[in-house]
Amino acid sequence: MRLLDDLQQSLARRYRQVVSSRRQNFGSEVKYTAAWIGKQPPLAAIIAEARKVEEPPPQEDWLRQCQDEDGIVWPTQTEEGRAVLAWDLLSSLQPDQAENLAVQICARTTRNIDDMIRQFAHDAFTPLFDWLAEQLQNRSSVVAALRRYVYLTERFNRVALNAQYLERTSTGEELYNDDLQKFLFQDAHYVTYAKPRSTTGEPDLVGELEGEDPIVLDGKLFKGDVAYVARGVRQVYEYALDYGKHVAYLVVFNRTDNRTLVVDGDGPADSWPPYFDMAGVRVYIVVVRACPPATTASKMGRLKTAILRASDVEKAREED
Repeated sequence: MRLLDDLQQSLARRYRQVVSSRRQNFGSEVKYTAAWIGKQPPLAAIIAEARKVEEPPPQEDWLRQCQDEDGIVWPTQTEEGRAVLAWDLLSSLQPDQAENLAVQICARTTRNIDDMIRQFAHDAFTPLFDWLAEQLQNRSSVVAALRRYVYLTERFNRVALNAQYLERTSTGEELYNDDLQKFLFQDAHYVTYAKPRSTTGEPDLVGELEGEDPIVLDGKLFKGDVAYVARGVRQVYEYALDYGKHVAYLVVFNRTDNRTLVVDGDGPADSWPPYFDMAGVRVYIVVVRACPPATTASKMGRLKTAILRASDVEKAREED
């Protein structure tokens, strides 16, 4: 969650630097900001997903239309198309071209070149930054809901869930998924469907894929087999590909009482939840301790550690 929060703050800072820069710095700020966005996998994934919704018109035609209208106009049909059009401009605009373009489009709005540049930057790039911030907020909201679920389950609900599990072990994974599905709806209004069919199988939980905040999310039980969890990562990755999504979530319910599951992911060591970046799809892994402690901490002895590594996930991807 902190990773997404940090990204939101950095995005807001970059936006301020672009729209408030003077003529001497405008081209450089555009260049720095475009390079920074391109290096952030979540932002790059969001933009790539938007391009699948609407491919914008040629940039030269658009800019010519803006000059004719003496200001920024949007010929796109969707917010996604508008965001991609603005991104294409931001990422392709050369520092020595930026000032001239701003003057050509906004010359009739004011006589002050700094004001022309700020007007141009505001009108051309605000929709992009606002849309990116909204998408990050949506994803941050999913992570926040999952964090609450982990806390409530481990602190208050795992004894009751464990008792139910012991009565229906053959369908235990479905039990935990149903509990998660119910929580996501009650807590955060994420509408999910049980086992909708896709081209590769049946994900246990798929968020409303045609809605405003789509999620691909699956749940798996961990009973000591790291390879099984790795196959779960592969499955949600494939589900994301099926639906053209670039973010997916795997919730792992740890059913062992003496083993901690650690995810050695691709992100910073202190990021939560950990994640794997897989060919344009980021898969977040959320681990829930599902077994009540069998004894007190002082009598439990030394816990064993199981580690889910990128090599395990890659091996699972290579399987038929």
